[in-house]
Amino acid sequence: MSSLKPTYDDVVFRIKAQWVLLTEEDLKEGLQHRETFLERLCHRHHLGMDEAEDQLRAFEKKNPALVFERY
Repeated sequence: MSSLKPTYDDVVFRIKAQWVLLTEEDLKEGLQHRETFLERLCHRHHLGMDEAEDQLRAFEKKNPALVFERY
């Protein structure tokens, strides 16, 4: 298993592949704060907070090198 940390571009590519409606601004703000990312995910994809949390957890499980700040 590789211990290399993905680049910002790698992270953005993977997130946009998963959630196509997120904007660059959503990513810029959301990658700094987990709660902000979840709020933006809910808004853009019309999800409830529980569903957004479930999707993010599944995404993090598939992409363990991608860490969202938890503030």
